[in-house]
Amino acid sequence: MKTILLPTDFSENSWRAIQYALQLFKSNDCKFYIMHVFEPQASAPSTGITSKRAYQAIHDSRAKSSQEGLDKILQQVQDYSNNPKHTFETKLAYGSLTNSVQGFADNNDIDLVVVGNKGASAIQKATFGSNAAQLILKLTCPIIAVPESATTNINEIGFATDYSIDDYGEGLNLLREITLSNKARLAVVNVVNNSEYITDLNAKREMLEQVLKPLTLEYYTLTDVPVEQGIHVFTESRKLDMLVLITKKRSFFEKLTTRSHSKAISHNLDVPLIVFDQRSF
Repeated sequence: MKTILLPTDFSENSWRAIQYALQLFKSNDCKFYIMHVFEPQASAPSTGITSKRAYQAIHDSRAKSSQEGLDKILQQVQDYSNNPKHTFETKLAYGSLTNSVQGFADNNDIDLVVVGNKGASAIQKATFGSNAAQLILKLTCPIIAVPESATTNINEIGFATDYSIDDYGEGLNLLREITLSNKARLAVVNVVNNSEYITDLNAKREMLEQVLKPLTLEYYTLTDVPVEQGIHVFTESRKLDMLVLITKKRSFFEKLTTRSHSKAISHNLDVPLIVFDQRSF
């Protein structure tokens, strides 16, 4: 059974991400954890019985309101889908979003986190420091960042790689499963400068094919273009329905997300983004 964590802030955006996850894995046996994290107040009184009681009362009120929100989301989920393959459990956490999600994922063998990402692009939003970007940089398990207009009609998936990984292990099983279940094409793209040269390219491709077997991979190379621009153009020109990245010591993702707005992959790139962390391979 697949275990999937669905963080929610009770927004329409996070509800769409939940719907996306339910549809994407409608044929899989899944245990979904719906989590809401409420962070500590900016400041807490340190003296005075009355102040401490007031602070505790506010905390308890927020906790109650959050739990009611989770109960409402659970009812929405049950009304939306009565899939017998899916079971649900709510989780209320107190603290920072990233630490709470990471801790829960580590302690509960979470296979995947699916999070909403408001805006034109997962990568564009990450440029401005969204929750999705913080989770991507923090988590070792796979994460799917879902933009507002995403659909689960998946015909082609793009996989951006620099072929530098020597051992994928079982780290790409999720990608294979999603591609197979949707009968989608998988387009592998490598963006390089003309001066760069990849040794043993055929061997690296053969290794990737073995890992993703029985998928048939299509290979593309873009040269003499910045990585950000190349991936953006490829995604738009192919009309991809999903984009896959692998973080390698954070550098690859950070290269895409921390540059100036004019250089980031950003404008109008509106597809779900799956990010794998090499540390989990």
